[in-house]
Amino acid sequence: MDELQEVVRLSSFSRLAKAIVREVSIQGILSRLMDTLVELFGPENCSILLLDRRADQLEFKLVTGRNSDWLLGRRIPAFEGIAGWVVAYGRELIVEDVSSDPRFSERIDSLSGFTTRSIIAVPLKTDDRVFGVIELINKLDDSRFSALEMHILSTIADFAAIAIEKAVYLNRIKRLAMTDALTGLLNRRGLGRVLQREQQRVERTGGRMAFILADIDHFKQINDNLGHAAGDQVLRLVAEALTEACRQGELIARYGGDEFLIILPEAGLDEARLVRERLEQLVASKAADDDPCPFSVSFGVHAGTDLDINTLLEESDKDMYRRKEERAEPEFSQVVLDCFADD
Repeated sequence: MDELQEVVRLSSFSRLAKAIVREVSIQGILSRLMDTLVELFGPENCSILLLDRRADQLEFKLVTGRNSDWLLGRRIPAFEGIAGWVVAYGRELIVEDVSSDPRFSERIDSLSGFTTRSIIAVPLKTDDRVFGVIELINKLDDSRFSALEMHILSTIADFAAIAIEKAVYLNRIKRLAMTDALTGLLNRRGLGRVLQREQQRVERTGGRMAFILADIDHFKQINDNLGHAAGDQVLRLVAEALTEACRQGELIARYGGDEFLIILPEAGLDEARLVRERLEQLVASKAADDDPCPFSVSFGVHAGTDLDINTLLEESDKDMYRRKEERAEPEFSQVVLDCFADD
């Protein structure tokens, strides 16, 4: 490598370091990393694969070059091929001629029509725990990858791994700050952000929105008579039922001590009532099957277009209390208390 190339690579590495330090999203870090790898090494293909430990698979998270669209999002077994070897041993690897290396798997080439000749693969890892692999495949000028290039790539990967780890922790802290610890649902802070976003959407598009407000019947008496452990158990069961019943795009939050809010973007009143029926059925089933003591939940619904958030909340609350009054609510009797009594 001549002096000019070395200066160019040091400059690129410096720019990458400054850029990813400022990034707070994993996708942003990976995108910056990919741009630098292409600039520095000139590969025919470049892939960043992330490890899904639960599924024991590697996913092509970011890909550039030939057939990149075909590869993006595809998964391979975690220990297949060169990338799999890097995951298994946590070490970098350079293969000048894959046709003579038994660790190489031809499966992706045969499916994609691509021809791999040479590879550099390095792990993304923190504390010796591998969570991904960077692969550079074939140099555009048909030359071979060098040991120095592998060393430079490993250094970049180590630095990127630290930045990714930091982003993971920051995102986890951010998520915890907006999540109710008991139920795992959005808390009031997270709900506030969602409501603000939905309000802006309605104002911008003139769309519609529906709310379903859920209130646990006799919750104060459960806490007062049976203790907060029993109350927490009921809250978790209700949260589980709401989560199971809601579909993609329907948002759930713990709105208050014993209240939950379900937000239905672009839903009208008829749709919201159908969702309410679904919620009522699943909550009733959960109360009967999963808990030694029956409990019930009341639901209120309101929907509209160009309505502000406060109006939707107030009207949902009114509808919920109307429904409470209309139906004969079960008494919180000694029979219920006995369900939680010690043997």
